[in-house]
Amino acid sequence: MKESDFIKLYKKKIKTKNYMETKKKVDLFWNALFKLLNDEKKIVIKNWGIFEKKSVKSRKVVVPTWTEARYTKPKEIIKFRAGERLIKKVNKSGEANE
Repeated sequence: MKESDFIKLYKKKIKTKNYMETKKKVDLFWNALFKLLNDEKKIVIKNWGIFEKKSVKSRKVVVPTWTEARYTKPKEIIKFRAGERLIKKVNKSGEANE
């Protein structure tokens, strides 16, 4: 699902007519989440999931067309683990579509 598809679905769910207003609401959520992740390493949203910031070490990458092996840069990534209620809701909605 693309972001635009999600925004259209959310717009339909909250019954608004303005796409840009709905996009601002979604962006506001993500901006707040990313700001909190900069301060904290882990954010828990009860029954929905856990957003966690993790460090990834550099690793060796070998491509046959390259003359030598290269290394990636170490970086931080955001991991999401779905909570129990979110998993049940997604599985229930998937059954209804079949």
